Amino acid sequence: MVPGGQGRGHPVRVSATGDGGVPMKRRLAALLAALTLAIGPGAFAQDAFPTKPVKIILPYAAGGGGDQFTRMFAQALGDLWQQPVVVENRPGAGATIGTDAVAKSPPDGYTLLMISSTIAVTPAAYPKLPYDVFKDLTPIGLLAQSPFILTVNPNVPAQTFEEFVRYGRANPGKLNFGHAGNGTMAHLSYELLKARTGLQATVVAYRGSNPAMLDALTGQVDFIVDTPAAIRQHVAAGKLRPVAATTARRAAAMPSLPTIAESGVPGFDVSVWFGLMGPGGMPPGLVQKINADALKAFAAAGLGPRLAVLGMEPFPSSPGEFGDLLRQEVAKWGQVVKAANIKFD
Repeated sequence: MVPGGQGRGHPVRVSATGDGGVPMKRRLAALLAALTLAIGPGAFAQDAFPTKPVKIILPYAAGGGGDQFTRMFAQALGDLWQQPVVVENRPGAGATIGTDAVAKSPPDGYTLLMISSTIAVTPAAYPKLPYDVFKDLTPIGLLAQSPFILTVNPNVPAQTFEEFVRYGRANPGKLNFGHAGNGTMAHLSYELLKARTGLQATVVAYRGSNPAMLDALTGQVDFIVDTPAAIRQHVAAGKLRPVAATTARRAAAMPSLPTIAESGVPGFDVSVWFGLMGPGGMPPGLVQKINADALKAFAAAGLGPRLAVLGMEPFPSSPGEFGDLLRQEVAKWGQVVKAANIKFD
């Protein structure tokens, strides 16, 4: 039992490895079986692919969780292919520099993009993008996601999400919300929550999640949205209290913590997901092959438990499922950005 989970609140069990692995393993196996049938013999003529090194462009700086995950995945994929899979960091301009480099590459599978959910925000953030998210890029497959946990300082008189919203509505502007910067997924998650619940808080923008976390610990801000890995030690020490998970399913690292969706806001679903994309115009057979190989490599390397250390969990998909999610997310975040009149840093 985590301190702060007493009374009317939900006892929260914090898992270091995550308890949602079995359903994800089943989903991974089902996807692999379906893709094997979809590809079929001879569906893609270049069965020898790849015959030379493959490059994965990561449009974010080195050292973060996304970078660590991408390098784990690249190693696993390289082991399967028996070819080097090289990760190249190309950060800048809200991930648009690296993304544009992939969009302008030949659609032969040798230059790929590891992108996060920020790609769904960039059309609203940068109206004059040098590429079209839907025409110039090809979704290959989702791989992992990092859930967010709505977390409060223990001084906030709310044990559950319902109590939190009631308190915020009854005291408009009294709660302070800290986030990692304008237009970040943490910021957007609050704006979506505000639109869906009527919650009114004073918003404080920081340059990164660490300063926001520090002020949440000291009570300078009342609540934040961050990953299970980031809050785990502070929850265990009783310095922060988790209130709800922002994802559609409960977070694997905190399986006893209810989601916002099951706490009165149906359909609420926010996470930082990571997926593999390629240039536009890739042959469907090649896309299916890379997707199937990516899932095989993911399973063979046993990346699930290693992801938990980074605050992530497996989030596998087919190319079509990734494309559907991307369309939904671009529409959702476009509406949120416009309604909240968000100005990007």
